[in-house]
Amino acid sequence: MKKILLTTLTVFAFSAQADYLGSGHNWNDGSSDPFKAAIAAAESGYAANLKAQMAWRDTGKMIKEAKKLQASGNSAAAIALANAAHTQTVNAAAQTVDAVSAGPRF
Repeated sequence: MKKILLTTLTVFAFSAQADYLGSGHNWNDGSSDPFKAAIAAAESGYAANLKAQMAWRDTGKMIKEAKKLQASGNSAAAIALANAAHTQTVNAAAQTVDAVSAGPRF
């Protein structure tokens, strides 16, 4: 029984880590593009917020602006803005959880 449990937990641990590295990871030199990782996190969170109809007003604008900054060569500002947009998506998701139980309390 212990062997089966250990095997099952090992397989689960490996499968949970299978998609840990983002698409911006370069397998040739072991590095990743921080902008690609930040913008991917922001876009996926924003898509989830749109699906839940709880997206914040400026998040989409921030993502577009971060892409423009990256295209113009200002990588540091683009990464900072993409990270700020991702933070907004996380906060919007937390607000979604609170909004489910919102209402008057008598």
